[in-house]
Amino acid sequence: MSAESLQAVRDICASITRKVDREYIARCSKTGEFPAKLWQAWVETGLIGLGLPEEYGGTGGSTEDMILALDLQYQAGMMCTAIITNYMSRAPLLRYGTEAQKQRYLPPTATGAEYFSFGITEPDSGTNTFKIKTNARRRPDGSYVINGQKTYQTGFKEAAHVLLVARTSPHEPENRTSGISLFIVDTRSAGITANEMDIVGILPEKQYTVFYDSVVVPADNILAEEGKGLEALFESLNTERLLCSALNVAQADFVLNRAVQYAKTRAPFDKPIGAYQAIQHPMAHAKMLIEASRTMLYVAAQKHDNGEKISLESNMLKVLSSEAFKEAATIAMTTFGGSSVVESQDILPFFILSQLNTVAPINNNSVLSFIAEKALGLPKSY
Repeated sequence: MSAESLQAVRDICASITRKVDREYIARCSKTGEFPAKLWQAWVETGLIGLGLPEEYGGTGGSTEDMILALDLQYQAGMMCTAIITNYMSRAPLLRYGTEAQKQRYLPPTATGAEYFSFGITEPDSGTNTFKIKTNARRRPDGSYVINGQKTYQTGFKEAAHVLLVARTSPHEPENRTSGISLFIVDTRSAGITANEMDIVGILPEKQYTVFYDSVVVPADNILAEEGKGLEALFESLNTERLLCSALNVAQADFVLNRAVQYAKTRAPFDKPIGAYQAIQHPMAHAKMLIEASRTMLYVAAQKHDNGEKISLESNMLKVLSSEAFKEAATIAMTTFGGSSVVESQDILPFFILSQLNTVAPINNNSVLSFIAEKALGLPKSY
């Protein structure tokens, strides 16, 4: 928020990239190894505690500070998705958690001792969260028994807890927003089975399909009021949209800058290929999209820090930033030509990610339908 805090973030990020390089992250992505060196650097410098008040062990600061940190780190290709799930899970805890929950679960997330995974996606419901099948049944003693399945659980086995979305009452088409609840679940609880997914090596964290078989959760581990967790969920998802948009614009910059440098020196016909408009114009267009996304991103982060609603902005950013990333990665592939698939060039992983990020963590078409309805007043189409 302040110029001083933002400059401090810049200085810290510069110090980290002097210690941890892109080559290390690429190796972790290929082998499925957690990027412990990068995670530890965030812990030691206090970046992991950004946005968390000092009373809960954090370093203070704002969402804008965290956005800047992610922007700078990912511009250098320094990926660590656990940072995202950890931060987006803290957001609803801060706003809707009890004081006891905050004191128990927040401080370890700022020391690196524990971090959160986030459990929402299911194989059948996909984007339609209202129709999830994972359910939580309350027992006479107040505790809950959870049954169901989640997929694409980032870093589940490595995390200490998962913020889990479950139904505490059946889905009702006429009142579909009711019955959604959020639970803080220990990932080591009895009845949990986590199977690693066969994901191509583009990210350092592993993804899991997780089965919940009569998992008992204490009554104190429900977040917000039973059946009325949708607002808390949106707090997390809107935060996620901002964070993912930061990753998109930063990675777009990374891959575009790689292509620009290559275009300046590659000259198979004695003239740098960067002198040709067929290369220049797509690069220039991608750069415009990147900077437009980045400008909107920081404005939205400031609004979020001021307590303003950002549901439209965060969803617009998800589409705009992912399109910027996709365009930048596409021209990078064109620029490198056949060399783009050479592993040492480190272009292909970003091209794959750019395609993926148009459909994850939510499909752009679903977001466009939401924007058409909420911003333009068009009939609901989904």
